[in-house]
Order: sequence, then structure tokens, then C-alpha cells
Amino acid sequence: MSTAFSRPELQAIAKYHRLLLWSILAAIIANLSRLSLGDQPIGLLVYFLAAVFQIFALYKLGRTLKLSIVWMILLIVGLFIPLIGLLILLLMHDKAMKVMKSSGVKVGFMGADPDSI
Repeated sequence: MSTAFSRPELQAIAKYHRLLLWSILAAIIANLSRLSLGDQPIGLLVYFLAAVFQIFALYKLGRTLKLSIVWMILLIVGLFIPLIGLLILLLMHDKAMKVMKSSGVKVGFMGADPDSI
């Protein structure tokens, strides 16, 4: 992973970091709905939609952070393991926060505001 990011790259990282934070919330809701609803169609639909959203957010943030394709494939495959998937999302959240903080960007609860960079 490269350590130097330009201003537009930092804005993209902030944008996709926020998207990843929303996908973490979606993952928690999907896991809770799967536990409470079991194998009912609506519970499976929520779980599937959250999984697609997680993959999209992880891919966009990973490419913006300049991760290799091999790492991206391993991380996306790991998303299909329920608890490991949440840990992977939290790991990517941590990487994005470290990159933004090392670049001097103020990061709040829901990430950094891309317009303030």
C-alpha cells in the first residue's frame, strides 16, 4: 500500500470510508435479522442485499487504498464467513482511518467529510 495520497485520492478514501461504515451497520442489521427471522425469505433478502453492499463498499475502498488484487479477492471471500466478515470490514475501516489521520485529515464518528479535505 502506498503511503502518499493526493487530495483527490484522500477525498475518494473519505467517500468510500463513509460507505464502508454504512455497510458495517448494514452487516450488523443483516446478522440480527438473520438471527431473529431465521430462514424466512425477507431475512434472507436483507442478508443478501447487505452482502452485496459490503462487497461493493469493500472493493471501492480497497481499490482507493491501492490494495493488490490478491488481497481484494481474499478479503471479499472472507466476507462470506459471518463473524470474519465484520472483522474484515473493521480492518478496512482502521486502514482508512490511519491513512486519513496520517495525512492530517480530521476523522469523526462517521468518517471524514470528503468536502472538507
